Amino acid sequence: MNQTKYLVAVDLGSNSFHLVIAREQAGCIKIVHSQKQRVSLVKGLNSANLLSQEAIDRGIECLKEFRNSFSHLSAFSVRIVATHALRSAVNNDVFLQAALKVFPYPIEIISGEAEAALIYQGVAYTQPIEDQTLIIDIGGGSTEVIIGKQFKPQLINSLAIGSGSFSTKFFADGIISAEKMRDAQNYATNLIKPMADQYHRLGWGTTLGSSGSMKAISLSIHELYQQSEITQEYLYRFKKQLIVWGHCDNIPLQSIDRKRLPLIAAAVAILSSFFAAFKLGQLAYSAGALREGVLYSLSDTRPDIDAHQRTINSLCRLHFIDRAFSQRVLRQLQVFNEQLAKYSQSLSIDGLKNLSWAAYLHEIGITINTKKHQKHGKYIIEHADMPGFTTIQQQVLALLVSNHKGKVHIPQLASSIDEIELCKMIQILRLAVLLARGQSNMEPASVGIHYQDEILFLKIDSTVLQQSELMVKLENEISQTAKAGLCLRLIAG
Repeated sequence: MNQTKYLVAVDLGSNSFHLVIAREQAGCIKIVHSQKQRVSLVKGLNSANLLSQEAIDRGIECLKEFRNSFSHLSAFSVRIVATHALRSAVNNDVFLQAALKVFPYPIEIISGEAEAALIYQGVAYTQPIEDQTLIIDIGGGSTEVIIGKQFKPQLINSLAIGSGSFSTKFFADGIISAEKMRDAQNYATNLIKPMADQYHRLGWGTTLGSSGSMKAISLSIHELYQQSEITQEYLYRFKKQLIVWGHCDNIPLQSIDRKRLPLIAAAVAILSSFFAAFKLGQLAYSAGALREGVLYSLSDTRPDIDAHQRTINSLCRLHFIDRAFSQRVLRQLQVFNEQLAKYSQSLSIDGLKNLSWAAYLHEIGITINTKKHQKHGKYIIEHADMPGFTTIQQQVLALLVSNHKGKVHIPQLASSIDEIELCKMIQILRLAVLLARGQSNMEPASVGIHYQDEILFLKIDSTVLQQSELMVKLENEISQTAKAGLCLRLIAG
């Protein structure tokens, strides 16, 4: 029996130390334990970059706790990386020597560029980066700025500005005033602006933000304004609101850790400077970051498969899905979309992706019970850890799987989901599954489809008409979907 091997990543950040333990399972990394402790190393640096003994002691105590969390594992690979605070400390050797006594594993003090590369990999492994993407990671002592595509970073910079160091420099007494915010922004802008032209010349489409500071800003804006993305308008409103509150102790937000509140004004000042210098309109939070990059650096997972496909492949293996049948369903869907394209009715790129994923996973619930397996499949997908998938993508996939057979049920949906296209996807997936089940090879059924108004017409040739069992199923499909308001008509070819 193969022994389970664990991957252990430790991120010695300027604000917090993080521990993540994972195991590689069917081509995907599954996190089994995570731990975080606020150590605030950056606050222990004086003007001469000498790290105080108190800060060193806090870090060593944390490492003792971390070791207890994984020392019992029988087989593991471990990588520990330290960032800005230890990178800057002129006496970092004192910390390293003390750490070795309680934590007998090598600690890498990585450069800002190496940190940025790992951050990029962490984001790229947890969500697909298909177009040119700008990533901004505001850490405790430094901020990394990367442009890349797929798994390849193309432009990397690391700036010595962070939420911890800025909090000490501009908001040490907790007071948040217009003057302090302006001073912090001006300081950040002077460092950011000189490199903005270089990034604009390379160009990017999507903008993502990672790190705990970015998560805190994203959660704050969602709590205050019910917005899922950080936009220029709402970042400005949030900055003004912080000034109105006047002190970090007065911030009433429930969605972020109280220990994070003294850092939030500094993070907002830095991010506001990026919005101005880089002329950003909006930015989305990404959960992937440095420690995920460290984890994947320890793994054997193939880097050429995007996060979505890795997750799909993993679920297919875990639930013993019939890949040959899934491929027949997928081929039928592709033919359907080609036929719809002739009528300028082809699905959107996102719609086709959702259907492709559903083609692979529609039978996932069979591992629980074949009876009403679509309901079991919905439950599995709703509760599965699915790296690469957004909450909305996971919700849509669960709905498609739950409706691929039996009664059609479409609950109240998030406003961002196009219900009309979702209904079309359900119709088309159901037909593809029904027709593929009757095929013994990869060739799709000889039928054609197109929409006229809201009616889906299925054109059937003589070979299909002669299959009485299939015709009964198609007649039943017309009746079943009509109850949900979906119209299907059969016409002879």
